Amino acid sequence: MKKLLVKASLMVGSVLMLGVAANAQMQYRAEIPFDFQAAGKVFTAGGYSVGQVSSGGPALVIRDRKSGRSTLLGHANLGGDGWRNTGKLIFIKADDRYTLSEIVTPSFAMKLKGTSTNVKMASDRKPKKENVAIKLH
Repeated sequence: MKKLLVKASLMVGSVLMLGVAANAQMQYRAEIPFDFQAAGKVFTAGGYSVGQVSSGGPALVIRDRKSGRSTLLGHANLGGDGWRNTGKLIFIKADDRYTLSEIVTPSFAMKLKGTSTNVKMASDRKPKKENVAIKLH
């Protein structure tokens, strides 16, 4: 009986360690050198991490590493884009404003809703848009 309990506790310990390791792999970090918008909120330039919520579900959060403040971004597609060991955050820049529009990693991928700019302009002038990618580690 004692041997059975030892084997069971070793199995449970192994499963827990694998779960922690898998969760750690789902977190990515980036230094974002500009203020930006995401999920209807404004973020200042700085260090951020992006990953799944602690339960390991498809919900993604972005966390300011300095303040610890987290914001739910929405649901991701698990499995990602198959990139090797890295990922990227893709921003749309229009009229000197950056908006997070897409996250692509080996573990998950997500296109954020509501990323079109809400700038009212004269009908003869279109806003200049460009995509800016920030590498995740």
